[in-house]
Amino acid sequence: MRHLAAMVKRLGHRRWFAAAGARVLPSLDRAAHRVSGGRWMVAAMAFPTILLRCGDTTKPVPLLYVRHGGGYLVAATNWGRREHPKWSTRLLDGCAASVEIDRKVTAVRGDRLSQAEVDVVWPLLLAVWPAFDTYRSRSGRDIRVFRLHPV
Repeated sequence: MRHLAAMVKRLGHRRWFAAAGARVLPSLDRAAHRVSGGRWMVAAMAFPTILLRCGDTTKPVPLLYVRHGGGYLVAATNWGRREHPKWSTRLLDGCAASVEIDRKVTAVRGDRLSQAEVDVVWPLLLAVWPAFDTYRSRSGRDIRVFRLHPV
């Protein structure tokens, strides 16, 4: 699995990979999660992955994360697209959110980090997914980074 993760990390910088991943992986992860009774997702086989829910009516969003300060760090890279992902706007609007990790659902509050805080934690996020830097430069925008705190 380690070799697969290393190869996927290298491919993550490629435009075609991000385009394909954005179209396929979230749906594939949700389907695998549903079919397995919450036991696994495709991305979670190689990377720390959570399911974020914002409100009751939205589809859960699989996200790479880093445990930090009693919560979870997530980056709203949107695979390097120019627009912010909808889930990040919902968090800014104060949606009732929860995360699921290892079949455990936890209510969370999403706090957007300041640029100074992002500068400190960005290397932690890059350790999980180095392509976050590529996505940041490709998108041409400030990437929203959130700390999801259990409530």
